[in-house]
Amino acid sequence: MNPVDPLSPPRPTALAQEILRPLIRPGDLVIDATAGNGYDTVFLAECVGPTGKVLAFDVQEAALASARARVGETRCVEFFHESHGKMADHAAGESVAVVMFNLGYLPGDDHQLTTQSAETLVALEAAVRLIKLGGALSVICYPGHPAGAAEAEAVERWLTAQAADGWRIARYGAVGTRRPAPFLLLAGKGS
Repeated sequence: MNPVDPLSPPRPTALAQEILRPLIRPGDLVIDATAGNGYDTVFLAECVGPTGKVLAFDVQEAALASARARVGETRCVEFFHESHGKMADHAAGESVAVVMFNLGYLPGDDHQLTTQSAETLVALEAAVRLIKLGGALSVICYPGHPAGAAEAEAVERWLTAQAADGWRIARYGAVGTRRPAPFLLLAGKGS
């Protein structure tokens, strides 16, 4: 909650971190599927500590440079200049505690370069195979621009269907906004 306005909902990024923090232990393997400016990468690195491992993916070199600068010198983060759809090439099945996605475009960069629905769905397929029992997946969607709206719809539909396989799914976001607000999807793998 926002301390200035307790009725203002938290930003989806802050809410995702707040919910996921208790699920991540020192020494865990976690994935930042969309490194972007590195905020989630830093959060994950702090949670797993020096004995853990963060795998951070992004297709934009500018994003990786920004994330590296924000993370600083830490041996627990490994960056990959490739699609999040390739995460299964770098981790074993059921070995990952948490996978975080923050979709859309890189703030402060070219807004025409966005995550793509088809590749994000490939990455989500990989993520559900990598997450261990008791782990979780978070996806922040940005339906306020055309590519983001289509991607948000596809991701929500795909993720909702995972409930049939025992995943617990939740959606958090503001309603009644002038334009579609970002929202958080969370999926927990039952323990």
